[in-house]
Amino acid sequence: MVEITLCGYCHSGNVWISRLLGDALDLPVVGLWGGSESLAAEGNERRGKGYVKQAHLWPGEGGHLCVTLAEQGIYLLMVRDPKDVAVSATHFWDWTIDEALDKMIDGPGPLGLPTWSVFVESWLKHYVPILRYEDFHQGAETELARVLEYLELEPQKELGEVVNRQSFDVKRAELEQRGDHYPFGREAQLRHMRSGKVGEWEDVFSTAQIQRSSLAWRRQLRKLGYNNSC
Repeated sequence: MVEITLCGYCHSGNVWISRLLGDALDLPVVGLWGGSESLAAEGNERRGKGYVKQAHLWPGEGGHLCVTLAEQGIYLLMVRDPKDVAVSATHFWDWTIDEALDKMIDGPGPLGLPTWSVFVESWLKHYVPILRYEDFHQGAETELARVLEYLELEPQKELGEVVNRQSFDVKRAELEQRGDHYPFGREAQLRHMRSGKVGEWEDVFSTAQIQRSSLAWRRQLRKLGYNNSC
């Protein structure tokens, strides 16, 4: 029985990586309560024993999105440069960049989450494996193989085929055709799969916004290896 819970801040690549893991391991991808309450949910027909759960959980205090790490299963932390997270959030929720930064820096965060720095720091205290969106963007097959090897899990499908099937262009084309068969429907799925680019913040952040985010997130960015994004 394989039980993986991929946790990450909103718009950090959680849907994509959850689907990669579920596809590779032949496991269904489910939401917080084990059903289709996640955009990532798919693969009910898969034959593997277990699941990949995609949820915005964090090991904090209070709130329905908190998790006790003594619970059974594997926990993974998904991270992405928060400036790109902010850009993605503006398009999904129709916010301005300043509105996204207000929520991510000062709080309360989106979907009942804390600020981005509090979310990340709370996970770093527990030393869970960290997956970076940018690493998967650069070499998804290599990163997927590395994660599975670290977890001592054997892929049930050819990883190159998995990566291609879950790639942005292929998945978006599928959602264009069959998006209403996915959780929350075609419009929400396509709005979520808007771009997927790395470094998009460089084209939209003002100097003041760069300075504000750097001051707020410098410490966590360095801990996560984003030394060139501070």
